[in-house]
Formats: sequence, structure tokens, C-alpha cells
Amino acid sequence: MSTATSLLPLLYLIPTLILLVVGIALTARARAEHGRGATLGLVGCVVLLVAAILQGGYQVMIPSLVESGGFEVITMMSMITGLLFTVLNVVGIGLLIFGVVARRGGPQPQQQAHGQGQGWQQPYGQQPQYQQQQQPPPHHPQQPPPGQWPSR
Repeated sequence: MSTATSLLPLLYLIPTLILLVVGIALTARARAEHGRGATLGLVGCVVLLVAAILQGGYQVMIPSLVESGGFEVITMMSMITGLLFTVLNVVGIGLLIFGVVARRGGPQPQQQAHGQGQGWQQPYGQQPQYQQQQQPPPHHPQQPPPGQWPSR
């Protein structure tokens, strides 16, 4: 087989490799803001990148494995690498999912000085009508005071 034919499968990996490198760059930048979630996403992208590189290497090696060892070698190698790639892909995708649903551990909001950035506030001493305490209803003479039974 020619070198061009053996490298053809790698063309299919190029978009995946580009996407994972961009994902690594974006999640690395987002670590300060998103904390643990971005870190999990970053590790997930790295695991998937390693899996893609290993898959590419295996695809390039298949022709030489067929020539040197035949069907039995390819069968055994396919089972082993298939299991390895499955585990790496499941771990990588799982980390990405956990990164999305992880609690955000980003920076805490800073305390601002009084009167800065707090928006409109009610002037001191005045409460809106809905916040004023309700006055108890006036005591009516025909009703006994609380705690006393009416006489019969």
C-alpha cells in the first residue's frame, strides 16, 4: 500500500483534532470564571484528544500489521484497541458532561462600597406601603379582649 492510502484515514481525524484543541484552549481560559466545571471539561477534552491521536496511530499501523502478522494479529489488536478507545471515549465524554453540570466555583462577587452599583434604594426611614407592618384592628367593645371568654 502507498503512504497516501495509509494516511487517508487521518484526514477524517483532522476536524476532531482541531475541535478538541479549540476546546482545550476555551476551557483553559474559562477556568478562572467557571472553576471546577471548566477544569472537568478541560480534562475531558485532553482525554478525547489522546484517544483521537491513538486511534489515528492505530489506523496508520493497520496495513503493516496485516502484512506482518495476518488475520490473527489484527483480530487481537482490534479487540484490545477497541476496548481501550471505548474506555477513553466514555471517560472523556463523561468528564465533559460532568463539567457542564458541575457547580460553578467561580469568583465570588466583590463587596461594593455603600451607594455604588446597588441600584435604586428606598430612602432611609421610608418604607413602601407593602412593607409597612399591618396595624392590629381596633378593639371592639362587643368582643372580649384576647385570652378572655365572653360571659353568657
